[in-house]
Amino acid sequence: MNFDWQPFLSLFSQILPLFPAQVAADIALFGTFLISLAAVIARFWPRPSDGSKWLPLYLLVNGLAMNSKHAANADDRKP
Repeated sequence: MNFDWQPFLSLFSQILPLFPAQVAADIALFGTFLISLAAVIARFWPRPSDGSKWLPLYLLVNGLAMNSKHAANADDRKP
């Protein structure tokens, strides 16, 4: 799958100068912290049963952790 990042990079390079450097650094730091935290949570959180009230939150955490496509042979459901 080839995803074209050029429009996003162009938009980012146009918006970035509008922020002071310290604010941009703080936003980047906070963003990387959230993604890292979501990755750690996703590592230890087994998938809830279908229809569970926790499933939307689980999917959000896995999406933020960039873990939405598990291995094809993975089965992380609770036994």
